Amino acid sequence: MTEICHPLLNFANHYTYQYEFDKQAKSPLTILYLHGLSSNPWGKKPEAVHQLAQRLGVNFFRYELAGHGADTQHYDETDLEVWRDQAVDIIKNHIKGDVLLVGHCIGGWTSLLTALACPKQVRGVICTSTAPNLYRLLMHIATAEQKAELAANHKITVGKERLVFTFTERFMECARRNALTEMPSIPIHCPVHLLQGLQDTFIDWHIVLKLAEKIESESVVAKILKNMNHHAQKPADIEEINRSICDIIQQILA
Repeated sequence: MTEICHPLLNFANHYTYQYEFDKQAKSPLTILYLHGLSSNPWGKKPEAVHQLAQRLGVNFFRYELAGHGADTQHYDETDLEVWRDQAVDIIKNHIKGDVLLVGHCIGGWTSLLTALACPKQVRGVICTSTAPNLYRLLMHIATAEQKAELAANHKITVGKERLVFTFTERFMECARRNALTEMPSIPIHCPVHLLQGLQDTFIDWHIVLKLAEKIESESVVAKILKNMNHHAQKPADIEEINRSICDIIQQILA
């Protein structure tokens, strides 16, 4: 059972999630951190981003994706569109001013969908180890038994490294609808940084180049890091993430 150690917010009269909002005096910008699947916003990487935000004097907001943490009982009722709408709700109802989205894995995908939904408020996006077409990836690696499980039980269970992920039929259909790399172009026009590791056993690094090509913004940076794995938690990884944050903030506040 999740220990409640942060304040709670409600979303769509259904989901309840923990969050932290560190407000700096008169800052016009908020870094909004979106964590990955089956993870949380309280670990090493988001904490490093939080510390950087404090040093830079900008606001920092981190929260649990619906169906995670304090809200795990609703996991089967979530998907990318729920997570996008949750981020949009935070931007429109809890944050004033401009937003820089920093998302890891599913949080990166959700960040891009959120940027599409809130083009005026979202001034920049940073994605680490992002998966913008998980449906195709899962269907490619799924065994015949796993596909049969999806048809029979409306869920698919996939193991990778030491982790086991469960995806509902609802999630898979939503992922298919929102496969960004299948779009002719992606109408995001703010600065975007995409960080991908060559040691990532989940995501093929080539997908980041395809994503960068399709984003319409004139300011897109793709960083391929030789020694970074999917989790992006090594000191050098965090340093590169923070460098991207500084670069985009400089662009936003220029």
